[in-house]
Amino acid sequence: MLIVCHGDSLTEASDVNPAEGWPALVASRLKVKVINSGIGGDTSGGLLARFYPDVIHHRPEAVIILGGANDLWWNLDIGPIQANLFAMACQARFHGITPVLGLPVPLHGERARTQEMLQPAAGWELCCRKLSALVEALRSASRACSLACLDFHSLFLDSWGGARDELYLGNGLHPNAAGHRRMADAAVDLLRELPLPISEA
Repeated sequence: MLIVCHGDSLTEASDVNPAEGWPALVASRLKVKVINSGIGGDTSGGLLARFYPDVIHHRPEAVIILGGANDLWWNLDIGPIQANLFAMACQARFHGITPVLGLPVPLHGERARTQEMLQPAAGWELCCRKLSALVEALRSASRACSLACLDFHSLFLDSWGGARDELYLGNGLHPNAAGHRRMADAAVDLLRELPLPISEA
């Protein structure tokens, strides 16, 4: 049983211990092989460009596709992002691979603003708004296409719709170890619901 986790820094998980990243936790809990093809800073176009060598070439049973946040950092439109993500899902299905579309984690804008880093091209407020709009568009399109949807986004929101402080690293962009555990929990639950040869051991 092989699963590929294909994405950007949210998948690469380079800011935490490799064993604490959600792809590694999924592998450990489900007793399956997981390939982490996350590359920090990559866009949905980059994910699509390397989809064949990084995913299809390995012939996994399933692929979890998680991307789009970096596109919004550069203020790209939602339409092309959605097109890239669903093109990967279509390619996966064509090659007999079960696609799962992940919904990106929200930005902790309040915390991120205090860091010395490159700012989003159109500012923090618009970037956060567009990320929420992208998530809703992906959620709606996933239902219309009968595509499995892994809602990482909601896991990081409190009851008021704000980012949960305890799940983020200091940069406000990436999950900490607790955040990755929540992501792994959600991924494991969804994967167990799919028609995949996963052991329940």
